[in-house]
Amino acid sequence: MTDEIPMVNPGGNLTMLGQWRIVIKQAEDAAKAGRFDEALALVTRPDVADHRLSIQLRNRLAQDLVGRGTRRAEADDTVGAIGDLDLAEKHGAAPDLLAAARMKVAERVAEDVKAELDAGDPVKVADRVAKLAEHNVSGPMLRRMREAAEAWKKALEDGRRGEFGSALEGLERTGRLAAGLATEALAAARRDLDGRRELASPRIERLYKALGSSHWGETLAAAEAVLETIPDHPAARQARAKAWQQIGALSPSASLPGRSERAVAPVTAAPRPVAVNPNAKPGIVFLDSADKPTEAQTLPWRDALLHRPGHQAPAPRLRIRDVDGPRGRFLLWADVIGGYLVCLDDEVILGRAGADSPADVPLLGDLSRQHATIIRDGDGYILKAHRPTFVNGKKVETASLRHADVIRLGTTVELEFRQPSPVSSTARLEIVSRHRMPLAVDGVILMAETCIVGPSAQAHIPAPSLDAPVVLYRQGSALWCRASGEFEVDGQARAGRAPLTLKSNVLGEGFSFSLEPLPAKTGNA
Repeated sequence: MTDEIPMVNPGGNLTMLGQWRIVIKQAEDAAKAGRFDEALALVTRPDVADHRLSIQLRNRLAQDLVGRGTRRAEADDTVGAIGDLDLAEKHGAAPDLLAAARMKVAERVAEDVKAELDAGDPVKVADRVAKLAEHNVSGPMLRRMREAAEAWKKALEDGRRGEFGSALEGLERTGRLAAGLATEALAAARRDLDGRRELASPRIERLYKALGSSHWGETLAAAEAVLETIPDHPAARQARAKAWQQIGALSPSASLPGRSERAVAPVTAAPRPVAVNPNAKPGIVFLDSADKPTEAQTLPWRDALLHRPGHQAPAPRLRIRDVDGPRGRFLLWADVIGGYLVCLDDEVILGRAGADSPADVPLLGDLSRQHATIIRDGDGYILKAHRPTFVNGKKVETASLRHADVIRLGTTVELEFRQPSPVSSTARLEIVSRHRMPLAVDGVILMAETCIVGPSAQAHIPAPSLDAPVVLYRQGSALWCRASGEFEVDGQARAGRAPLTLKSNVLGEGFSFSLEPLPAKTGNA
C-alpha cells in the first residue's frame, strides 16, 4: 500500500504521483505561520480532502482555532473569537473544548451587556444576546440579562398600548432580574408610565363619548389626543381609522377636526373668475360629478387647510431644485378636462391632510402627516417611506418607481404612479382607493420640465376633446404655455407661446384653463 493518490488537472490528465504532498506541505507551512484560513482551504480541496494526512491536519487546525479563539476572547476581540470557534466547530473540533472556549467568550461579553442594560437600552441588550445565542455563546449571566431585557421591552410595549398595570409589573420584574442594574432608568420609566396613565384617563373617556355620538370630527380629534399619550392604543387607532374613513367619504366641506366651524364656514365672496371658451364643449372647470365636490364645497376646505385665514403664508421650503425658476404648487383648472394639483419641486411629501400638515399632496386618510416622500432623480423617481409604505404590495423603505406602480400608504390609501411620456420626466399620481384629497382634483402632476395636456396616451393630463396638445413648460425663471395658433393669456392675445404667472387665465381654440397658486405647507411629521 502507498499513501500516494493520483491527481487530476483541469485538462483531465493525471498529475505526477505524490503531488498531494506539495499541497499538504503548503497547508502545514500556512498553519505554522498562523494563516489558519489558508491552511484549511488547502486541506479541504476535493483532490486531497479524503487523504489521511489531510484529515489529521484538519483536526489539528480545528484545535488551534479553538486556542486562538480563546486568546481573542481574553483580548476582548469577541467578534474574532466567535468567528474562530464557529470555524473550528465546522471542521470537527471537540465539543468539550468548544464549550469551554465559548463560556470564556460569554463571561467577557456579559460585562458589556450589563453596562448596556444599566444604561437603559433593553432593546439593544435583547438583540445582542439573541445574536450571541445563534453562535452558541451563552451563560447564566447572559440568560439573566436577556430575561431582564425582554421583560423591560414587554413593559414598554404594554405601556404604548395603555396596559399600565401589566407594564408596571413588567418593570418590577425587570428590577428583580437586573439585580441592582438600571435603577435610575427603571425609575424614570415608572414615572413616565404614571404620568401617561394620569393624562390618558380623561382622554380615553372623551374618545368613547365622541364615538357614541358618531361625530367623526370630534372622534378623530379625541383619538389623536389619546395616541399622543398612548401611541399603540388599539381602540384609539381603530377609532382614528374609522373616523378618517367616514370623513373621507363625506363632502370636503365637512368640518376639519380641531378647528372652529367659523374657520371652515362657506366662503361668500365670489371666486376668482375662470376663463371659459365659448367654442369649447359643455363643461365646467370644477368637477360636477355626483361623487365629487363642487366649487362651493371646495373653497372652504382650501381656505381651512391651505390658506389658513388670519395667518401669513409660510415661506416655501428649500428643495433639491436650488436654481432660479418656478417652485411650489399650483392648481390647474381646465374647462371640460378637470382639475389637477401640480407640484413643481423635486421633492414631494405625501401625507395626511390638515392645517398643520407639511404634505404637498394632502390625503384624507389614516396616515402620518409626513408619510412618504417622492424624489425626482434625473429622469426617474424614488419613493422614500417615513411610515409603512408598500409598492405593488411589497413593503419598502426606498424604491425606484416605474410606470403603473401602485403605492399604498398605511393600510388603505392607494395611488397609481404613471409616467406616460417617454420623452418627459413628468409623472402623474392618481388616487385609486376610495380616499380623496381636500381639493376637488382628478390627480396630481409631478412636473419636471414639461406638462403635456392633450388627446394622446402620452399626455400627462388626458384631454380627449383637444385636437392638438397644449404644453406647459419651464423656461428660465418662468412657466410658459405653448399651443398651436393664437390664444389669450390674461386677456392679451398671444401666438404660439407665452409666459404665464401662477394666477394666469388662458383661453384658446377648443380649450381654456386657469392657474391658482398654493402656499407651501409647514408642520410636524
